Amino acid sequence: MTIKKLFQQAPKLATIALSTMLLSACGSSDSETTDNIGDQTNGNTLPALPTNPEVCTQATGDTVNLTALLEANCNNLSDYNLFANAADPTSNPNGRGLPFKLNTPLFTDYATKYRFVFVPDGETATYSEHEVMDFPKGTVLTKTFALPSDTANRDGEEEIIETRLLIKREAGWVALPYYWENENDARLLITGLSLPAELTHDGNLMSFNYGMPKASQCTACHAILTDGSKTFLPIGPKARFLNWDMDYGDGEPTNQLAKWADAGILIDVPADKTTIATAAIFSDNDDPATMTADEVELAARSYLDINCAHCHRAELTLPEGYSGAAGGSGLNIEFNRDMEANPTKFGVCSAPLAGGLPTEPGETSTHPYDVVPGYPEVSYLPYRMNTNNSRHRMPELGRATIHTEGVSLIKEWIERMPANTCGISGL
Repeated sequence: MTIKKLFQQAPKLATIALSTMLLSACGSSDSETTDNIGDQTNGNTLPALPTNPEVCTQATGDTVNLTALLEANCNNLSDYNLFANAADPTSNPNGRGLPFKLNTPLFTDYATKYRFVFVPDGETATYSEHEVMDFPKGTVLTKTFALPSDTANRDGEEEIIETRLLIKREAGWVALPYYWENENDARLLITGLSLPAELTHDGNLMSFNYGMPKASQCTACHAILTDGSKTFLPIGPKARFLNWDMDYGDGEPTNQLAKWADAGILIDVPADKTTIATAAIFSDNDDPATMTADEVELAARSYLDINCAHCHRAELTLPEGYSGAAGGSGLNIEFNRDMEANPTKFGVCSAPLAGGLPTEPGETSTHPYDVVPGYPEVSYLPYRMNTNNSRHRMPELGRATIHTEGVSLIKEWIERMPANTCGISGL
């Protein structure tokens, strides 16, 4: 099937009549809902698109429309001519486009994600040991989100909802979100949107509002801060998340960093890939209870890094004074940070500086520290991951559902730490 399981059998999210859409506003009064993604529209129609710039209609054949990528926010995803089939953003990239996968994926409501990197002809990215690769101007990173009908069968029926672009222009990275309003093309939608969604996970039907962020919200996760200014950076394409094998369609899995080097889009990659610090290969199918202590440690550190550390980071490999949006919170959990040297940076016996101390009805204890070694039930970190209460939820953006497998992993990690009550009485 050339179009990746698009718009099959069941009623389609992307073709639901606009008059029946559930559009949620920021700041919902229901603290147990997704109240920080999406935008309130006037009436039940999407904002009208402006006149499309002329440069957005010049793509032909299998050539990526580099001029449009560098100059214009085109109305339609197809205007950039990134994929051989404009209706399928999950395969067959044009130009030098390559798919890539992260060994520990970032969680977004159990969505399946299709990632591609496009580096312009004659240009190369430069390898970085810890940070995102140094990509040249004209680079595009695409990420398409699809909700599977059943997460137990991700090769089966699915709904493609949105495709996000990160484009490296003269002044830096630009984020453009495209909504699959119909099965033929995706349209630019910078105002945010919330759509009714459902999928089956672990045998249970889940219903929630899937949120497309406003374009302006992308900086909440992607910005590195210094002296009040922001530097926008991608999150995923780092060596530690790419240093593993992927099947490129020939049945012979190849190391992704080696593939990028062989394709001429990445230089200065170490010949010996075993020297590269590498995140865990972790998925929802892995049971932390059956993993060794070292495997749990690696998986937990990798999970926190990809899901949290783009905000919860400070300096380390950044210039002095630079940090993520939550770098000043005291919780700095980058993959390459030495936990043994300063466990409080990872929340161990460290009082949270934001969010408050929750006490749920019926509970006899609060959660005074982010991590209480050996005691996940009183640790604030897994509590924040396991709630949709807007006062405490982490991450704040990017999810309407709770990642139960991620919560289980972090609880297992804390459970296996040498016990330390952090002075809490009664433990």
